[in-house]
Order: sequence, then C-alpha cells, then structure tokens
Amino acid sequence: PGRKEVRSVSLSTQASAGSAPADLDVDGLFASYRNAQAQEVLFDAGGDVLATGPIGYDEFLDAFGDVRPGWSEVAGAVGRRGRAGLERLRDTVSALVDHDGITYIAVDAQREPGSTPALPTPWHLDGLPLLVSPEDWATLEAGVTQRSRLLDAVLTDLYGPRRAVTGGVLPPQLLFAHPGYLRAARGIEIPGRQLFMLGCDVSRDLSGDFLVHADWTQAPSGAGYALADRRVVAHAAPDLFERIGPRPTAPFAHTLRLALIDAAPEAAEDPVVVVLSPGIHSETAFDQAYLASVLGFPLVENADLVVRDGTLWMRSLGTLKRVDVVLRRVDAAYADPLDLRSDSHLGVVGLVEALRRGAVTVVNTLGSGILESPGLQRFLPELAHLLLGETPLLETGPRYWGGIDTERSHLLTHLSSLLIKSAVGAPPILGPALSSAE
Repeated sequence: PGRKEVRSVSLSTQASAGSAPADLDVDGLFASYRNAQAQEVLFDAGGDVLATGPIGYDEFLDAFGDVRPGWSEVAGAVGRRGRAGLERLRDTVSALVDHDGITYIAVDAQREPGSTPALPTPWHLDGLPLLVSPEDWATLEAGVTQRSRLLDAVLTDLYGPRRAVTGGVLPPQLLFAHPGYLRAARGIEIPGRQLFMLGCDVSRDLSGDFLVHADWTQAPSGAGYALADRRVVAHAAPDLFERIGPRPTAPFAHTLRLALIDAAPEAAEDPVVVVLSPGIHSETAFDQAYLASVLGFPLVENADLVVRDGTLWMRSLGTLKRVDVVLRRVDAAYADPLDLRSDSHLGVVGLVEALRRGAVTVVNTLGSGILESPGLQRFLPELAHLLLGETPLLETGPRYWGGIDTERSHLLTHLSSLLIKSAVGAPPILGPALSSAE
C-alpha cells in the first residue's frame, strides 16, 4: 500500500499567563479550532477548491462544539501547554523521529529503470494522539475480527471451489481480471487460516459509525510504524501518556510473534521465521526493519535465501539454515521469478514449488492481493451471507459496480462527485477533477 497521510487542523491556543490549569476555559481555548472546523476545505484537486464546510464526524468536538468526554485529558494538556508548549511538543516529536531513524521513501512508480532511487524522508507524526474509547474499540475489534474471518473464507473459496463465482454472487471478471489474482497460487494451502494479516482503512460517517474504505491484504504495512510511533509519543509527552493510560502494544507484538511460529509446517520442530523485504529502497523499509527487530526475527532479502530440493534455506555465516515461515513484504507477483514474474529481482527462485510441497509457509499467502479489489468490496454483504451465514458488523463505504445496469446509471449520473476505482488495477479517477469534456 502506498503512503497514507492524515491531516488535522492545528490547535492554536494561548493560555493566560496567570491562569491555573483548573481555571482554564476549554471552550475559549479551542475557539480557533472550531472556526477552522467550520471553514475546512473538503478536498482540493489541482488547486481548485471543490467544497467547503463541515467535512464529517469530528473526533474531538461533538455536534454542539463541546470537547468529547474521552478527549478531556488531551484538551486539558493542550490548554496547559498553550501555543508555545505545542510548538515544543512538535519539535520534541520531530527530534525523536530523527533520533530513531523513522523514515519513509516516496517511490515514484514512473521512475525510469537505472535512475537514482528516492531518498528516505523523515516520518511525519502528530504529537497529539488519536484516541479511541474502549466502547468504540470493542466495536472495531469485533467488526475487524469478523471481516478477517470473512476475507479468509473468500480467499479460500476463490482459490478453491469458487462457490462465489459459480453461484452467481461474484462476477467472474472481478476475479480473473484483477492483477491480485495469481493462477499459480491455486491449490496452495498453508497451515491454519489462509489470510494471516489484514489492514483496513477506517473512518466514521456523520453519525459516528465506522466505515471500511479499503482492505490491505497483499503485504500489509504499518505495524512497525504504529509500534515506533507509540514509543515516540510516550517519550515526547509522558505526562499526557500517563493520564490517558492507553492499552499497551506489547501484547500485539507478542501475539504476532507466536502466531508466526505457529504458522510453521507441522514437521518443523524449532521453526525459523524470517521477514522478507524488497530492500532498503522500499517505501516502508523502516517499517519492515523495525517490525523484524521487535519480533526478533531476521530481516532478509532474496539474495539471503535459496531453494534446494524443494526446501527454503537462509544463508547464514557461510552455512545454510532451513526456513519454515516467511513474513512476506514483497508483492506476491514478484516472489518467484520462475513461476511468477520472470523480470523480478526481488523474489526467490523455486519458492512457489516449496510452497506447493508444504515445506514452507509464506504469509500473507501468495494470491491474497485479490482481496484488495474494490469491486469485490461491493459484494461483501452477499459473500458474508454465502460463506459465513452472517451480516457484516462493519459496513463498507458505498460502492457501485458498473456491471449492474442500475448502478452503472448511478455512476454516470453522479460521476462528478465520485471516486472511480478500477476493477483491473488501473489508477483511480477523481470525478470532481474531471472536466466537462472528460
């Protein structure tokens, strides 16, 4: 997945020099935020302002402009710091990001082969955390857990019996024309669940209910950044961190580590797990390296691995060490230049064959990128009924499939206000940015 930025309105506040924290007028302190909220631009395409006014649900303020209860500690911390304190917090976060080497590489997909690779740039992190209440987190947890089970069932079906296609629930072109579908992956099964990791883009609608806008299943990134970000914020604002008391992230890392070990083939006695990276020029190279270090697994590239006699080995100090599990951060199509893309310089020759033999587990499994299809998301409610007998707990943002007459009419009628996503992997089209002729 490419880089995703979350922009927020700056909180410009100024506390009175003689005021005690208990006497702070939060409503007065955040007047500038309220004004900015009311005038916020919805989005801007090509420099043209397309819409103004309230942009949706506000995590910080309620419909009456009052600070939401769960944010009172943050509001108080901002009030005590004032404008100068917020600037110091921003500088502290920036210094810690620089000290920890947290970076991102903006890769140009149109870059000519052989040209100079893009350089890492500092990671942008807001010192004020986004808070999720225990009640909202429980809703998200239940919804994403169910969605993970659903997508796992879809993945198993699409590379297995294909009931969704033969039963007329999913249009076949949404499967076979999408670049995430790999014919070479048909018949490959890994121990346990076929979908190991899932990332979701989530927002709220106007009423505050959660909506899912995208699923990331190819090689989900961000876990390393999330762990590193938590560490930075905890060090930059320890008083705020202590007051809020967020749930720790250590259990996540511990659970992920154990799950990777458990994913090893049954014959593995002392499983060896590696994290396969595209290399230092990958967009999320830091994310991969940091996650590997937290998990305590080697970070490797394709040159560190070799397949011999159907078994995957890692080169280590002049010897070969058998590998049982690969946490894949290389896109599946590039994972094996023998059975997949022959022009790949990132994969391991023979990896598909090793997978077919059950000698190694690769997660996410090859072919999981099909679940990122925006067309497939349109049919998730029907797929949930077919494969699970359930109704999704988390709704997906509104989707319209051009293969259905009534929905195609809606698309054409409202083209100027819609985001058009391709079912075959082409770049998206921003409807409001199109000219009348287009």
